[in-house]
Amino acid sequence: MAKKEIRTDLWVYDLLKDANIKIDSQGCNIKETDEALKTASKKGTGNYGYPEYCGVVKDFVIVIEDKPTTDKQAKYDDNGILDMQVS
Repeated sequence: MAKKEIRTDLWVYDLLKDANIKIDSQGCNIKETDEALKTASKKGTGNYGYPEYCGVVKDFVIVIEDKPTTDKQAKYDDNGILDMQVS
């Protein structure tokens, strides 16, 4: 799976580069966002979460966590309903 994910990482990087979007990879240089990521591990362990890309575009903070397949692009609750909770 890692090989598939790296292809996605590079594809997203190329899109960001083509759009002239300056963005950090594997973490975030924005103080507040970096603080929030300190307990944002993907597996919910409370460890540091390292998104693929993070940056600011105009008035928006962009955090990109890409996945090699679409089945990992949403979080569902125990009933199979899209989890819209903000934690």
